[in-house]
Amino acid sequence: MKEKRFVQIGSNVEKAVQGDYSLDVPAILKEGWALTQKNKQSILSGLSFILLIGVIITLVASEYMGGIEQVMQDNQKQMLLNFLITVLLWPFIAGIEMMGISHAVGIKTRTGFVFAFLKRSAFIAMAALIITLISTLIIGSIVSFLGLLKIDPSLINFVTVIVGLILTIFLSASIPLIVEKNMTPILSIILSVKAIRFQWLKLLQIYSVFILLAILTLLPGLIGIPPILSFFIFLVALFFLAPFYYNVKGILYREIFGVQMQVIDNNGDQDMFFSA
Repeated sequence: MKEKRFVQIGSNVEKAVQGDYSLDVPAILKEGWALTQKNKQSILSGLSFILLIGVIITLVASEYMGGIEQVMQDNQKQMLLNFLITVLLWPFIAGIEMMGISHAVGIKTRTGFVFAFLKRSAFIAMAALIITLISTLIIGSIVSFLGLLKIDPSLINFVTVIVGLILTIFLSASIPLIVEKNMTPILSIILSVKAIRFQWLKLLQIYSVFILLAILTLLPGLIGIPPILSFFIFLVALFFLAPFYYNVKGILYREIFGVQMQVIDNNGDQDMFFSA
């Protein structure tokens, strides 16, 4: 007979909202890189699938809207296309997020993980749309305000990037909270902000590392290296950088919110699954 029990790995929600957790930036990056050496194929194949679906959605939707050139010239059509991409792709992207969390708690993953959490698609899509709306409203308001002050456009662009990065950090746990802890979109967003506000500067350090690494992948093309070679270098770097990013996000989630796992004892063997 199978006996079920649950174990909590890492922190928990109660500790998260009280700021009762710690983040060691070098240790997290080191662990994330170690996980990437062993767990990158499933993330890469999952991202490739999502990219393919995104291209198909873009081409098909653009065709119905009069062609890609027509869409690029019409703001309303661009908004509609972005809406479709957000709603249709984010349930799959959530699977990639959960791959990183799985690796952080010692679970192997496969490409099929991108389909594993589609039962939460409605909430995931709603959260993604709300996050997009929040970011658009905040950044748009800041741009309008700075424009009224006659601020230099280059400075406005810089401020926009910084604000966008900070919003990304504060809202970064929203989707995993929906999937792993069965939360509603609004509750997941609120909890993400409430918990991350205690250590957001450390998360900023981590995200800054990834931004720097991303810039370095583009550097060959900026210094005059032939386009084909530059593109090859970019792909090789991305081969490691993308899984590294999601594995680090998984570690951060474990350290801030914790992961509840269901353990099934089956004739002396133990299997672990997400309890959600």
